Amino acid sequence: MLRQTFCHIPGIGLATERRLWSAGIRSWDDVDSAGPSVLSPRRRDTLRAATEESETRLRAGDARYFARHLPPGERWRLFGHFRDRVAFVDIETTGLSRDGDDITTIALFDGQQVRTYVRGRTIDDFVSDIEDYAVIVTFNGACFDLPFIRRKWRIALDHPHIDLRFLLKRMGMRGGLKSCEWQCGIERGDLDGVDGYDAVLLWREYERTGDEDVLETLLAYNAMDTVTLEQLMVVVHNTMIRDLTGAEEKALPLPPMPVIPHKAHGEVVAKVRRAMRDFHHDRTVLFSHGRGI
Repeated sequence: MLRQTFCHIPGIGLATERRLWSAGIRSWDDVDSAGPSVLSPRRRDTLRAATEESETRLRAGDARYFARHLPPGERWRLFGHFRDRVAFVDIETTGLSRDGDDITTIALFDGQQVRTYVRGRTIDDFVSDIEDYAVIVTFNGACFDLPFIRRKWRIALDHPHIDLRFLLKRMGMRGGLKSCEWQCGIERGDLDGVDGYDAVLLWREYERTGDEDVLETLLAYNAMDTVTLEQLMVVVHNTMIRDLTGAEEKALPLPPMPVIPHKAHGEVVAKVRRAMRDFHHDRTVLFSHGRGI
């Protein structure tokens, strides 16, 4: 999709990009063949220089160049080319306050391998590991995950970022990550029904008891949040291309769900669900009291 993109070039917006496509300039390679009735010699020279620069940047793997120049809502176009350098990232925390709460676990999935990081153990390794990737994909990361990460380590974390929450909303999908998964037909198996607040309870129980099965269940949940991001990213990519160009043949196949290297223990999940049923008052009371499961 990037080689069909012109809206990152100064002076070319989405409407002009569509006019170029309609005139037969469907990719950077088509600029030189455009006749004077389509492009004036001066406009063709300007467009050729811009696409040559784009080709150079693309060959260099410079995702930041395109992210800087693309409209924010069009950064999904990075995915097809940079897919092997994408990190799907999700964090769990002790609560929702950026000032008063901290990260407990992080999961990173790159399409091949799931890595998890645990507070008090390996969590600082995330800072160096994330530098191996060109693009970060999250759900609501602009408002939640990335600000937490930046504050914790005081790092820029200036990777090109694709936030699926807003793209899925453009597609008409409402609600949180689990709701969007359900609307796309993505299932979670043993973790069905477990949510972000359950993750807070799981961490509190792990701190209280040191039970490794509780931590394993939390890590399985955190990891699941990243592998489903890849599924959703492919759905978004295919939908956006179809809506833009009508090209069904360019759809990416939905990837298989990988094996998650952590086990969700059914008895732990059941324990969390019993705890949630037992408490009918406002959840913020549980946060402030810090009760175990």
